[in-house]
Amino acid sequence: MTLIKQRKKWFLAVAVSGIVLFAVACADLTAVREWSKTSLEATRYNELVITYADTPERLKRYDTAGTWDDQIAVRKNQAEALSQILSLVSDYMAALSTLSADSTIDYDKDVDALNIAIGKLNAGVSTDTMGAVNSLVKTVLGAAAKAYQAKQVTNIVAQANDPLQAILRGELRKIVDQDFRRDLKIEKTLLDRYYDSHLQIGSPSSAAKTALEEWKELRLKQNAIRLKAVDAYLEVLDKIAEGHQKLYNNRNKLNAKNLIKDLYSLAVELRKQINILAES
Repeated sequence: MTLIKQRKKWFLAVAVSGIVLFAVACADLTAVREWSKTSLEATRYNELVITYADTPERLKRYDTAGTWDDQIAVRKNQAEALSQILSLVSDYMAALSTLSADSTIDYDKDVDALNIAIGKLNAGVSTDTMGAVNSLVKTVLGAAAKAYQAKQVTNIVAQANDPLQAILRGELRKIVDQDFRRDLKIEKTLLDRYYDSHLQIGSPSSAAKTALEEWKELRLKQNAIRLKAVDAYLEVLDKIAEGHQKLYNNRNKLNAKNLIKDLYSLAVELRKQINILAES
């Protein structure tokens, strides 16, 4: 009797698994594909990282007494590491988009090179973040090796959610929100001080004064655009994290109407932020 019950339970488990896989395979993954493609596009905007790397070179023009030269090499390494992390998120979104189109993943990321680059952040990245990065790489590599297709979207989403959330909501977000923003606030202070001091030196001609005021206005406008880009990129990270969490929560019902509606809505929000980043 016990053996019969065990067999029934086993057959039931197999049947349920089969139903879930069939439902996922038959699901319309257009919304998943649209959201992941938009997320991919958003994460490829790395101008913000380039701006962060160039900050010491930019600010030493206005602060000759500062130690900006000492930071140039450090920032270059940090920017390389951040770019690698963002590139990994892009790779995952590309993989998810490919699977949603019922194609197989082609992925040949050099994991050793990735770890070396990210390691250049030194104390800026914790072991938790490094673990999340490695886990996400292994997930994508595994999906490529096993020739995942649409029916395995559930599997890759389930495996990737924890490390992806750790990356998007953890230190990456903190660096963008705190370090990038701090640089730009320092830049604004230096710009005000630099141009105001020059306007007060001697008795500048009307033409010279106008030129200085125009340069100050231009530089402050550029600074404001960069600050706006920081806000936009934070929104990108948050919207991607939110969208993937919704995918994870609905991984066994990817054609649920509420999920489809949410993914399209998040894609629209991401498009808005992409437009802001494109103008920065």
